[in-house]
Amino acid sequence: MLDLDLLHSFVSVVDAGGFTAAGERVHRSQSTVSQQIRKLEETLECPLFLREGRQVQLTEEGERLLGYARRMLALSTEVREAVSGRKRVDVIRLGIPDDFAVDALTAVVAAFARTRPAVQLSVRCDLTAVLTRSLERGDLDVALLKREPGAGTALAAWPE
Repeated sequence: MLDLDLLHSFVSVVDAGGFTAAGERVHRSQSTVSQQIRKLEETLECPLFLREGRQVQLTEEGERLLGYARRMLALSTEVREAVSGRKRVDVIRLGIPDDFAVDALTAVVAAFARTRPAVQLSVRCDLTAVLTRSLERGDLDVALLKREPGAGTALAAWPE
């Protein structure tokens, strides 16, 4: 039987791009995450990652496992919600520069909360450079950033 905790660590390594970043996401040390992946590889009797220094890449077996692991974790969450009768609250991690207009943002966040009560906004204020790195690492879901035109990709952009 596959341990969901091991699958969670496996998916975290893939999503984070490495063992150290995955450890931060699942609140475990890099060595613990490495041990969990080793245990999962032993259980499945195949390597899941090609390791070259700090770089990791999925093997063919790892690629095949990834879809199943995501579905198993989602199904586990669905079962917990169905049995307990409690719906999971989705969290959107939003990054905003310190100097954004607080009054306008407060109204937008309040309107969002009224229309989407099952979604919790986790707002982080910081410097644009820090928020950009956090967004690139996957630590933020959305960021409102001030940048020069053509200074990178964006889902939406507008002039100030």
